[in-house]
Amino acid sequence: MQIMQKKISHILKKEDFSSFPIVPKIGDRVFLRGDLGAGKTTLSRYIISTLLDKEIAVKSPTYVYYNRYGANVYHFDLYRLKSYDDFVNIGGEEILDNPDNICLIEWPEIIMDRYEPTVDIEILKTEKEDEREARITCLSEKM
Repeated sequence: MQIMQKKISHILKKEDFSSFPIVPKIGDRVFLRGDLGAGKTTLSRYIISTLLDKEIAVKSPTYVYYNRYGANVYHFDLYRLKSYDDFVNIGGEEILDNPDNICLIEWPEIIMDRYEPTVDIEILKTEKEDEREARITCLSEKM
C-alpha cells in the first residue's frame, strides 16, 4: 500500500488553538518538533484536552519522560534521553508499539531511526510574539 502525504501550514494564536486542523486517532504517533519555548507542550495540552473532551492540566514530562492521560493517551518529552536504550528502559517501545495508544512525542529525534510519525508537526516562532506557525505533515495509507 502506498503511503500518502498531506502537508498543511497553520498559524496558531496564543492560547486559542480551536481552529487546529488535526485531532489524532487511535494508533497515531505525533512527533512535535521545535525550539525550546516554541509551544510543543501548549499544543499537546490542547490536543489532550480535545481527545479527552475536558480541560486537562498538562505539564511537560521532561523529568518523568512521559505521562499517561485517560486509558491510552501518552505525552512524551524525550529531551533528556541520551540514547535509544534509555527510551527502551523507560518502557517507550511497549507504549509506541501498542496500536491502541495515541502518542504525542516532543523531541522525537532519538527515536526517528526506528519509528515514523503518522503526524509530524514542526512549530516555528514567527515575528509576532503571540503566534506560531505549525507545519504539519500527515502520513497515511488511507488518504
